[in-house]
Amino acid sequence: MNREFFRQYAVAVALSAGVGVSLGYYLTLRRGYFDLSIVNKSLASASLILLGVVLLIGPLSRLYQRFDTWVNYRKELGIIAFILGAVHVYLSMFPLARRGPLGLYLSRPLIAYSGLLGLLLMAALFVISFEKIKSKIDTAKWWKAQYIGVRLTAIAILAHMALFKYPEWLNWLKGEAGKIAIPAFPPASLLIAVFSGFVLLTRISEFAGQKLAQKLIPIELIAASGILVWLFVR
Repeated sequence: MNREFFRQYAVAVALSAGVGVSLGYYLTLRRGYFDLSIVNKSLASASLILLGVVLLIGPLSRLYQRFDTWVNYRKELGIIAFILGAVHVYLSMFPLARRGPLGLYLSRPLIAYSGLLGLLLMAALFVISFEKIKSKIDTAKWWKAQYIGVRLTAIAILAHMALFKYPEWLNWLKGEAGKIAIPAFPPASLLIAVFSGFVLLTRISEFAGQKLAQKLIPIELIAASGILVWLFVR
């Protein structure tokens, strides 16, 4: 381990902490209280955002030179996303479980197992990231495992969030916010869903070719930003 190793992790940890703390602050303002469930939601949301950033770094670094240096942080961000996700699963299954560790798995298996699948995929990617294990895997196969694994992980966790939060999104859009301190604030998961949509469009845009993708992505960013603004002012 050298200075660059620590620097990369320091940057990744700082970014992750900023995302997690911002989410926690937002959720606390919106709900009007702070407890372990807020921490849990913040961890889960931060994990998904970090995965989205990991997926964004690839196309952005290929399309725009200014993002080249961020390629160095993909591994670190992915590992932190796994750690946050693991803590989220632990909190959900034990301290915050209302019907025991397997309660959600028995009552809402699709939601529970999609989240667990995402965590297991991240765990596998985490294990093969160690140099001793990585050195024993064919380079092409290792990159293919990373390529497929990160995408399947993001899909599984996004499905977990969407299935779990979709009813809340509909209720909020109908004006039924429930006991929320600031009802005008949209659910954090809905904001993350918009971000996830931008990530997906960015990945798809790359197939259009470099020149067209470079023009499409700023438009997609403006559109996503416009949707976020609309959610707050609607």
